Amino acid sequence: EGEEAVTSSGLKVKLSDSKQATGTMGSLQNLKKFNNQDFNHLRASCLSQGLLFEDATFPAHVSSIGPDLVSEDKLHQIQWKRPTELQKNPHLIIDGISRFDLMQGEIGDCWMLAALGSLTLQKQFLGNVLPRDQGFQNDYAGIFHFRFWQYGVWVDVVIDDRLPFLNGKYLSVHPRTSNEFWPSLLEKAYAK
Repeated sequence: EGEEAVTSSGLKVKLSDSKQATGTMGSLQNLKKFNNQDFNHLRASCLSQGLLFEDATFPAHVSSIGPDLVSEDKLHQIQWKRPTELQKNPHLIIDGISRFDLMQGEIGDCWMLAALGSLTLQKQFLGNVLPRDQGFQNDYAGIFHFRFWQYGVWVDVVIDDRLPFLNGKYLSVHPRTSNEFWPSLLEKAYAK
């Protein structure tokens, strides 16, 4: 039985533990694939063809940025780069995940910074959001995936690793250390 808590409005809610029930709606075993993209299938296909993944459903294009985040004249100055173009030895995670890994981007995304910082304090949920079956060292194909809880269901979102830069600076949340990329890639998946 789960514990109960009382919210500030006096509503009783059941607290569930972080374990997901096998095979039930809302479990990690019943992931909804955003845009019907299957991470394992797409990565295997890229690896077998020797290609880096390019996500046609969320392209490295100004259309994926949004019209109100950057002025029109700056939109066309955006460059897209993969972590492997930025660093000789990129990593998804270095020495664990911490709220101190995060830096705000050029678009003023402090709300995302706060959400990611909070998530880093909830280690039991972090593995649900950031699957460990990916990285830059083994089976790298320019493809990553992240999971988000939406309307009672875990949704798996696949992205390529091309990140937007404006005047040589990250447009979105970025890592404090130059070769750790989980914050930037997670925000890109959320934006998608």
